[in-house]
Amino acid sequence: MTPPIPGLRTTKGDPMKDYLNNNFLLHHTYIASEFLRWLQQDGESLIASAELLGGPDWAKNAQVIVDEALADEDLSAEGVRVRLHRMHRLLHLDLVDDLDSNEALRFMAVNPDDLRADEARVCAEALDNGLRSLDALSETDVVNARKVA
Repeated sequence: MTPPIPGLRTTKGDPMKDYLNNNFLLHHTYIASEFLRWLQQDGESLIASAELLGGPDWAKNAQVIVDEALADEDLSAEGVRVRLHRMHRLLHLDLVDDLDSNEALRFMAVNPDDLRADEARVCAEALDNGLRSLDALSETDVVNARKVA
């Protein structure tokens, strides 16, 4: 049986629930760690994708996110997660409903066969996975996901 992990409540007397809780925590900690590594190593692609779909202000926001990752900030902190969720909305084209918006105009100018569009899709997928795990970890007793890894 997997030993309990510090910071995660155990369910007294139910080893199966403890095992499932520990596996849940390990899985999401691993994904969050890989997401941090991706931001540190490939953050330039996030910045370029934000520039492509949102313009210079979005690129600055992406740069802040990458700088936080490079500084080993806790990505599960509320302020960081808010910035990540905003970037997620941009890369998932949630901001193109208003056809007169800067984001919609920039999106309409992108050729779907452009390699930069594919790079933006990869970034959107990375944000999907990373945010799902960061949000899951924020619902546990783990205060700082970096302490678990």
